[in-house]
Amino acid sequence: MTPVTDPAELREALVTRLIDSGHLRTPEVIAAFRDTERHQFLPGVDLQAAYAEDAVPTKHDETGEMISCISAPSIVATQLEQMGAKPGHKILEGGAATGYNARLLGELVAPEGHVWTVDVDQDLVDGAQENLAQAGATNVTVVLGDGAAGLPEHAPFDRIQFTVGTSDIPVKILDQLTPGGRLVLPMRLRGSISRSLAFEREGQTWKTVSSEMMTFVPLRKGACNDIRTMVDMAGEGNVGLETYSEQHVDRDAIRTVLDQPPAEIYTGVKFRKGDSYQWLYLYLACVLPNGLSRMPGSRPGVTPNFGWGSMAALDDDTLAYLTKQEGEDEQGMFWQLGVIGHGPRATELADQVVTEISEWDQGWGNNAPEPDFRMAVGDARDQLTASEPRFVIDKTYSRLAVDWPHRS
Repeated sequence: MTPVTDPAELREALVTRLIDSGHLRTPEVIAAFRDTERHQFLPGVDLQAAYAEDAVPTKHDETGEMISCISAPSIVATQLEQMGAKPGHKILEGGAATGYNARLLGELVAPEGHVWTVDVDQDLVDGAQENLAQAGATNVTVVLGDGAAGLPEHAPFDRIQFTVGTSDIPVKILDQLTPGGRLVLPMRLRGSISRSLAFEREGQTWKTVSSEMMTFVPLRKGACNDIRTMVDMAGEGNVGLETYSEQHVDRDAIRTVLDQPPAEIYTGVKFRKGDSYQWLYLYLACVLPNGLSRMPGSRPGVTPNFGWGSMAALDDDTLAYLTKQEGEDEQGMFWQLGVIGHGPRATELADQVVTEISEWDQGWGNNAPEPDFRMAVGDARDQLTASEPRFVIDKTYSRLAVDWPHRS
């Protein structure tokens, strides 16, 4: 089959896919996607890659780690739907990257609205400016700076969006929102588990109007740096372990932990085709002291949950990762979840994770109501106290409460 080389045809196919998948829902956001040429923001990138359902890296650091990209179209669409941007709105975006998202926002707030987009690297600012000028965006301003500090000189904003990951609330930008404004940011809860949360004020605290699972490149060079350290596991294969500064983990000792004997336990919990792992991951992030970490890659003897790798619980020099075992019953094919531990407390940690998975399955499972998130900073943190069925996650600047009713 001859590859499609007409950008308009590729763009229309992209819009159709996103509508069919439910990522694009409102006429305004659909129109913005139709009118914005994604490939213009990826000069030198193959046309098919520009319109594919995947992120496209645009900058790496000296170690080869990706530090800027244009997000997968479904992620961009989901966050724009969360934003609810309207004509005339003033918008602040943290994370200019290629300028693509800012262009979409500019379309949504035109003709009277304006978008300010901020990035920490001059080359990214220059590239975004060039891309936006080529696209004819006249209501978008690109600024060199720290998105977490905001732009108080242009405040108040009707909407503030972060297209980079945060581990905490950038407190300074909360006062830069209008009283009825909305903050949309991908917040890392514990370990690698992150959700894009759309917050609006509720008295002295904040409540989500939307929550979606997604992960972004972390904030850097600013007030809310999110330090991620990839541990390259020793031995055969290319297994890595994603760790963050708040996790209690011995990074030197854990490099060789997969060489230690495994402790394998199965849960009896069954997942079937179409079941989502997002709610199990969120639950484990709430109840395990170190949350969950991504463990991508493969090596002989390691049986991860997915082709890309697995999620793992960490405890100092020990880890326990999720695995699965295929089976069939009267309802058809299923995958039973298991946990494989490695390290000095392999059995203990694996058993802890198995217990929590069983608790989730009995009390919540994939049929439970979706949770709401509340957030507070400063003295208002005391208003968010723990009570069932609620989980509380304390961070340096904020407290996050997860209101999550049991399954009826």
